[in-house]
Amino acid sequence: MKKFLGGIIIVNIFERCLALIMLIILSPLLLLIAIIVRLDSKGEILFKQKRIGKNSKIFYIYKFRTMSDNSHRSVPSNELISENITKIGKYLRKTSLDELPQLINIIKGEMSFIGYRPVIPEETNLISLRKKYKIDENLPGLTGWAQINGRDSIDTYEKIEFERYYYQNKNTLFNIKIILMTICKVITRECVYD
Repeated sequence: MKKFLGGIIIVNIFERCLALIMLIILSPLLLLIAIIVRLDSKGEILFKQKRIGKNSKIFYIYKFRTMSDNSHRSVPSNELISENITKIGKYLRKTSLDELPQLINIIKGEMSFIGYRPVIPEETNLISLRKKYKIDENLPGLTGWAQINGRDSIDTYEKIEFERYYYQNKNTLFNIKIILMTICKVITRECVYD
């Protein structure tokens, strides 16, 4: 048990250090996106939103703002009205560049690189199923097995099956596969709603 917990702590420290390095390396790109977001429409550059994370606890996720300042934001991605998404926001969503500020969440220890995607508190069915199958005992991730197997196009039960499969078969090679597939999905813009 001590060895297992030690392994988790080492992985967590490694991920936080890697996220910090990535944040520093990507800082010119992040600054450019921030300027474009600010020039494209009025409102904050970043927005934070309540999400459900490890042990079903609420935390605030960080993203580049992709919606107009007066739009309702507490809805799942596949229910967003495209008219509420800004011009630059559409591009940021398609390329997943709006997710880059979540490196801050990883540094804070609220997220991991790979896991289940954290959802808004209103998605009660998905949250309760994650609790039932102990999926929520893990940190949510920037990407995950369910994310690359459908993202917004699969239903709640399919997501749960993909997430359960991931945690039952989690290993280094599987994680590398998910990272490589995520890059491919981002490039091809597959399964992303406008």
